[in-house]
Amino acid sequence: MGKSLATQATARIGKQWDKSKLTREGTIQHIKDFAHYVEQRFGLEKINNLKPGHVQAYVTSMQEKGLTQGTVANRLSAIRQLAGSIGKQNITFRTNAEYGINRSRQNPVMANRELIDTIKTELAFRASQGDRVAMMAHAAAELRDHFGLRAKESLMSSRVVENNGQLRLSIEGAKGGRPRELDIRSAEQLKAVQLVLATSRALGSETGRILPPELSLKDAYNAQRALWSELGGKRDTNGHMHAQRHDYFQRMHASGSSNREIMHDAGHGGNRSPGSYIPK
Repeated sequence: MGKSLATQATARIGKQWDKSKLTREGTIQHIKDFAHYVEQRFGLEKINNLKPGHVQAYVTSMQEKGLTQGTVANRLSAIRQLAGSIGKQNITFRTNAEYGINRSRQNPVMANRELIDTIKTELAFRASQGDRVAMMAHAAAELRDHFGLRAKESLMSSRVVENNGQLRLSIEGAKGGRPRELDIRSAEQLKAVQLVLATSRALGSETGRILPPELSLKDAYNAQRALWSELGGKRDTNGHMHAQRHDYFQRMHASGSSNREIMHDAGHGGNRSPGSYIPK
């Protein structure tokens, strides 16, 4: 019996070491899911024999299951990588719109500050009782609130550098692995960084990060997400972790920061519009 379609597919795209670990794992899982679907639905035996109809059928099945347009778009991105690796880019449409996916990125979230503050208070209490996941999540929440970091960035960023007398936080874990430095401009930001350093020491981390040594990055990421959700921080309540990021940039905007400054701190190109974060 030959290799499964999923094994053939993952072998063709390779290890993708230029991407972050979580991105690699997500892409590989999307490709495995697609290959498994095609193998089960059509009995395809060789990955090189993929055709446009296989992709269209998979997209239709995802839409029938009610998956969000963002989820379908992410899975299509992985399929396009696979198509490129086998030299058959034309088996997918060039745009998601041709599949009926009109994903809007202009979707600012108005954070539920009361809920988020309640969650942070509970995290601080549990952290004071020695709960190691809560210690990590408490420190990460402060970084998100005062620097607008993504969930993964808030777990990985801890290094402070000095440039011409200005203290800066080095941001790690960004999408695409693009590092950046953010000025520590306020007392609240400095306090958040100090909490990260103290938490790292308390957890016995040898890297300076707030990840408990007994947890991998993936396990820590999942533990933080599960704890935050357990305390009520979900998308339908506007109290999820990413809402903190939107809230931070909305506060920057209200304080008079320029679009370029907001996009710089967000880790996006300076010429992009902050419409994803700032309501019109």
